[in-house]
Formats: sequence, structure tokens, C-alpha cells
Amino acid sequence: MNIGSISRLTLALGLSAVALSLITLVGLPTPLQTIAAIAVLVLLPGHALARLTQVTDLALGALLVLALGLAALTAVSTAMFYLAVWSWQACVVSMGVITVLACMARARQEATS
Repeated sequence: MNIGSISRLTLALGLSAVALSLITLVGLPTPLQTIAAIAVLVLLPGHALARLTQVTDLALGALLVLALGLAALTAVSTAMFYLAVWSWQACVVSMGVITVLACMARARQEATS
């Protein structure tokens, strides 16, 4: 299903990244905050980045989501550490921004196809 020329999944990923980033920063009970943090830090960015590829195999796609999510998190955390600006809040916001940017790139792909 498409809204205009952007799929609902692309829109949902972007909005979920923004909403869960804010929820993680505001604070929740610990179990819920853990789930929201895992989603924002690994799963959502990984899924948004994996959607930019042409992988159609389900198992490979799931592996790609985890690999890309962890790779992006590692790159962001390492860069923040070396720049002496590391904080978990900035990391959450950075990963949310990466997810939104990947969704925007995917929306552009969808609009041109």
C-alpha cells in the first residue's frame, strides 16, 4: 500500500524512529525503555538501511537488518567516543536521524520507480 508514492512501511519506520527516540529520551519503566532502546539503536536503523538494498531472501534480510544496525551503532558510538562527545542521549538521537535519512532515501527510490 502506498500513500502518494511513499509506502506505508517507509513512513511507519521513519515515524517509529522519531517516536521511540523521544520515548527513550523521556524515560520509561526499565523493561519498556530497554525494548525501545534496542529498537531505536539496532532494529529500526538496520531495517531502514536494509530496505535500500535489493535483497529478497527473508533469512538474509533478517541477518542484514542486524548486521547493518550493529554496524551503524558501532560507527556512531566509535565516532562519538573519539570526538569526546559520547552520551547515550546523543547516540539515540543519531541513530534516529540515520533511520529517518534512510527512510527518506528509500522514499526517493520509491518515487522514481
